[in-house]
Amino acid sequence: MRSAVRFRLPPELEAAAPPEARGLRRDHVRLLAVDRATGAVEHHRFHQLPRLLEPGDLLVVNDSRTLPASLLGRTAGGEPLEVRLAARDGDRWAALVLGVPGDGTDPALVPTDARPAAPVVAAGERIGFAGGLGATVLGRHEEAGPLHWLAFDRAGERLAEALHRAGRPVRYAYVPEAWPLHHYQTMFAAGPGSAEMASAGRPFTVQTLRDLRDRGIGLATISLHAGLSTYGDPATDRRYVPAEPYLVPEATAAAVAACRAAGGRVVAVGTTVVRTLETAAAGGTVRAGAGVSRLRIRPGYRLAVVDGLLTGLHEPEASHLDLLAAFLDRPALDRAYAAALASGYLWHEFGDVCLLLPRRSEPVRDSCIRNSTELPA
Repeated sequence: MRSAVRFRLPPELEAAAPPEARGLRRDHVRLLAVDRATGAVEHHRFHQLPRLLEPGDLLVVNDSRTLPASLLGRTAGGEPLEVRLAARDGDRWAALVLGVPGDGTDPALVPTDARPAAPVVAAGERIGFAGGLGATVLGRHEEAGPLHWLAFDRAGERLAEALHRAGRPVRYAYVPEAWPLHHYQTMFAAGPGSAEMASAGRPFTVQTLRDLRDRGIGLATISLHAGLSTYGDPATDRRYVPAEPYLVPEATAAAVAACRAAGGRVVAVGTTVVRTLETAAAGGTVRAGAGVSRLRIRPGYRLAVVDGLLTGLHEPEASHLDLLAAFLDRPALDRAYAAALASGYLWHEFGDVCLLLPRRSEPVRDSCIRNSTELPA
């Protein structure tokens, strides 16, 4: 179901370009800090994050690298289409097939609900892309009607190279200019796999990490390859929970356990990290290893291991707002979003961020810092 949090997002608050193109450093986007206990709101810049945390806190980030997951192609009959990769399952890929304008307009500039109807692609049909890359349609997705299963004619490094030649980042109509893929990566990006950027980690810089280290704040990583944020169909967006593969390293499981044992706060950088840690938790303990998350967090969900959340600002009625409601009650969440709207915060992957954090009353030993990832010197 869609979130009960409803508001109107003015077009001028949709971030249309990376902050660097707006004359800002990545770590100078705005940061709305919300006290989970009281709902009190404070306004900051992201580079001030270290002083909003306490020694002994642990930040957990997603190191999944964003794929060039939007591919323009043609059916065997010559009909143009756009394919957006949603998730990989072994040798096959779940993908959203969209129609494209016939007048040469960049498809990214046209909202999905205003696109021409997508060509009908049946099992066995071939789709061709730039650079000679091709894929065979295997059939419709069993759970998500708008999605199809595809099998590419290349695999491994050869497929990765072909995707980088033929593809581009998934882009929505509120971003009028095409930006290179590196603008859709965080500084933590490692193994490729996400259809869209784990954008809560985008404002981090080397200087931010140094300041966090000097403050005594730990850092750990997980990998979760995120799917598309929307499938172009409201009914599917409401009910479909994609299977997203994740990996929790041994060092991260140990860092989370040590931080919690010492009384520190585990702060997830992004909703992908919340879903990963909560999926991997058993009895309040995060288990290392690989798995698949289909966890949907709603109001009333009792968080097992995550204390705080650093996240972007989410669209009206988006399901991500339900996850935020596990951190804040509805009145506090409404007030926080009202404050963001009134103060002109910017939405989406190139926009501003929000920190939901509980107060901590007791000092913390340094064990969670010793067990975390080394921060740059």
